[in-house]
Amino acid sequence: MTKLERLYELAHNENINIHFFNLKEIGLLGLNVSKENMPHMIFLDHSIREYKRLHTNVLAHELGHYFTSFGNSIAETNYIEKVLNNKYENKADKWACEFLVREEELINALNKNINCIHNLAEYLDVDVEILLKRLEYLALQKPTLRISDTKQLVLTNLPNIYFYEDIYL
Repeated sequence: MTKLERLYELAHNENINIHFFNLKEIGLLGLNVSKENMPHMIFLDHSIREYKRLHTNVLAHELGHYFTSFGNSIAETNYIEKVLNNKYENKADKWACEFLVREEELINALNKNINCIHNLAEYLDVDVEILLKRLEYLALQKPTLRISDTKQLVLTNLPNIYFYEDIYL
């Protein structure tokens, strides 16, 4: 099952209706809508339908809003609302990155000696930007990611990635 299919299955399981709409006119590719006494809806712009990775990224981000945010985060009339909106966007991005690049999946790929960032993103079927964001979120939690008993991915010098191997074990 592809990541896009998993996202649609998750939306279905959560009773979220997904509709394609012309959103570019308002400068958006996706929109998460929640109103009391109405089914939850996600609107996606028609233009992303044919671009699998973009479609996956936008849907993951909007589902991230569903799982992490509440309230209206579009209207920004003051500084506090802008800060809150940025916070909601970061939470949605984090959720999307964690869903699209699970830590276990990343470790398995790195154990196959796929260590070029572009090849790693291709193997994981995500954009390089999503992979780098995922690594940044991991770096906020820990300085390294254990790949094996002797090998660790160093996360303290992103966007550069390198490995530390303990050859004395």
